[in-house]
Amino acid sequence: MLVGLVSAKGSPGVTTSALALASQWPRAALVVEADPFGGDVRAGLGRGEWPSDAGIMEAVVDMRSMDLDVAVAWRLHRPTEYSPSVLAGLGCVGQASTLPWSRIGSALARLPGADVVADCGRFAVADGVTPLLRVCDVVVVVTGSSLRAVRAAARIAPRLQEERDVRPGDPRVPVLVVGADAPYPASEVAVACRLPLLGELPDDPRAAAVWSDGDQPRRGFGRSPLQREARRLAEALAASGDDRRGVA
Repeated sequence: MLVGLVSAKGSPGVTTSALALASQWPRAALVVEADPFGGDVRAGLGRGEWPSDAGIMEAVVDMRSMDLDVAVAWRLHRPTEYSPSVLAGLGCVGQASTLPWSRIGSALARLPGADVVADCGRFAVADGVTPLLRVCDVVVVVTGSSLRAVRAAARIAPRLQEERDVRPGDPRVPVLVVGADAPYPASEVAVACRLPLLGELPDDPRAAAVWSDGDQPRRGFGRSPLQREARRLAEALAASGDDRRGVA
């Protein structure tokens, strides 16, 4: 299963959401950092200590001589015992348009032994990763609950539905609200975006900093509001993938 996470603008927490969801996935899962504007996981979760050869560019080079599943396994890095394994992203803006995203996405969607959560960053039509979004099982729009954030998410929703060839309300393009009720509740955000509501992740700065800045998890991290809700959402997403494949 391949799940893509995108945002409209700003910093609603796409990377944090992707890492939290993958860490709570009910079966094996990994994160692929596919942000076309450059990845942050090396400096955030990795705190600058990341193997130089553990990234998506190196995996793409490997694809010339081996299957992508082998290349991904070779280039993955798991920085901590509590985090998912991660294929780190691009080093600079502009590289995204040079990668064969359609081929990469098709291979990730069929990756044996693990589901994939792709952090696709801010959505832009010409950013190069749109072919990856087209082959995702689910593309989740991540947004805050401010008027500015909701308006931005509502603007990209029709284009994402067009790229996925789905109608408004199709569960393959849902919305995830980070920090609801600031000021709008998640249900109103979903209505404004004309997207089904996947759920919401709480504003939980201490737990979020573990994923965004590499902070050491405090006692009870696994029971934090962020991790508890991420577990519920991860189970729902994984089950939706099973339903589409006809798995009991």
